[in-house]
Amino acid sequence: MKLVLTCAIAILAMACMQKQADGTYTATTSTAASDAAQKAHDGVVKSGEELKETGQEIKKTTEDIGKSDAAQKIKNGSVELGRGVKEGLGQVAQKAGEGLQKAGKKAEDDVKKTETAAKH
Repeated sequence: MKLVLTCAIAILAMACMQKQADGTYTATTSTAASDAAQKAHDGVVKSGEELKETGQEIKKTTEDIGKSDAAQKIKNGSVELGRGVKEGLGQVAQKAGEGLQKAGKKAEDDVKKTETAAKH
């Protein structure tokens, strides 16, 4: 196990070596990767802040629209519309009820007429 670990460390060390023009090797540190990672992190943080600001602006605009005269008029109009629909449905139900009562009365009268005619 120690031998495998030692070999892995040696291979990794060799992978980080860069050959110089004079034939010697020097260890390279990969700052390009860490710089790229830092830039990506900064970009994500900046995007998050911009999204948060945009969300706050949208929330404020929505609240302003909700408080506007037009929105209040729409709200009041929809309440009135709802009342009108409810009243209209009530009238239709009453008319339908009256019609059903008339039809029921007529059916009863027809049955009574046929019973009277059948007895004679």
